[in-house]
Amino acid sequence: MLAEKGFIMLTTLYRRSLLGVADAPPVAKFVQSQGLKLGAGRFVAGEGLEDGIKAVKALEAEGKYAILDPLGEFVASEEGVEEITQSILAMLDTLAAQDMAQKYVSVKPTQFGLAISRDKAYENAKRIAERAKHADIRICLDMENSPYVDDTLDIFKTLYNEGYHNLSTVLQSYLYRTMADLEDLLTLSPKPFLRLVKGAYRENEDVAFQDKAKVDAAYHEMVFAALEAGASIGLATHDESIIGEVEGFLRGAKDNAPYVEFQLLYGVKPALQQRLLAADHPVYIYVPYGPDWYGYFSRRLAERPANLLFILRGLFA
Repeated sequence: MLAEKGFIMLTTLYRRSLLGVADAPPVAKFVQSQGLKLGAGRFVAGEGLEDGIKAVKALEAEGKYAILDPLGEFVASEEGVEEITQSILAMLDTLAAQDMAQKYVSVKPTQFGLAISRDKAYENAKRIAERAKHADIRICLDMENSPYVDDTLDIFKTLYNEGYHNLSTVLQSYLYRTMADLEDLLTLSPKPFLRLVKGAYRENEDVAFQDKAKVDAAYHEMVFAALEAGASIGLATHDESIIGEVEGFLRGAKDNAPYVEFQLLYGVKPALQQRLLAADHPVYIYVPYGPDWYGYFSRRLAERPANLLFILRGLFA
C-alpha cells in the first residue's frame, strides 16, 4: 500500500514538473526544432494534412479507425482564427473526397475563436458542423483547460439542439465539476456521444484534482455513470485496469450493452491496440498532425515517463 502511494506521488510530481519545464522558452524552442527528428514522430503523424491522411489509411488497413486532430490552440487574433477556420473547412472538403471507412475529426474551440469570444467560436463551429454534416464527417469539439469549459459546453449544447448530431464533445475527470456536466449532457435528446478522458492540462487545485488516485477514481465514476445511463462513449484512456472493467461490463450487458469505442493515442501502447482489435472492439486511434504540435507533445510526455525515455533515447542514440 505504501509503495503504491509512493508511486502515485512520484507520478503526480513527474507530471507537474515536466509540464513546468515544457513551458520554459529555451526548452520549447529546442524541442520544436528537433522533436520530430528525435522521435516525436512516433506520437505526431507529421506537419501536414497529407501526413495525417497517410496515417489514417495505414491504420484502416490494420482494421482500426482514426480520429484526425489538426493541432493548434489558443489562437488570439481575428486573422489567425479565420485562417485556421478556413484550413479546417478545407480539410473537411479534402476528407469528403477521400476513400475512408469513417471520417472523424477533432477540433479545439480556441482554434476557431473561443479565446476571442463565445459568439465568434459559435459562429465558426456552426460553419464547421454544417460542412461536416453534408460530408458525413463526425466532429468532436475537444475540451481544453478549465477557463474554456463553460463556453465549449454551451456551444456544443446549442449546436446539438439545432440538429447537429454529428457533433460530440469531451469530459475530463480531473475537474471537480465533471460529474455535474455529465448529468447535464445526458438530458439532451438523443443522448450525445461523449469522449471521456482523465485530462492532460496543468490545472490549479481550486478546479481540479491534483492526486492521480483521485483522478482515476473520478474517471471510473464518470465512465460507469455514463454506461449505466445507456450513453454511447469513447473510452479514451490507456488505463488497462478500467479498460478491463468496461470489457466485463459489456460482456455482462450482452445485447443491451451501450456502444463503446476504445480510443487510444497514436504511437502509444500498440500491443493494447492489437489486443482490443482482436477482441472485436471498435478501436479508434487519435491521429494528431500539424506544425503546431509542441503543446500536444509535451502533454504526452507528461502522462508517461516511458514516453520521455523514448525521446531521450532518440536524443542520445
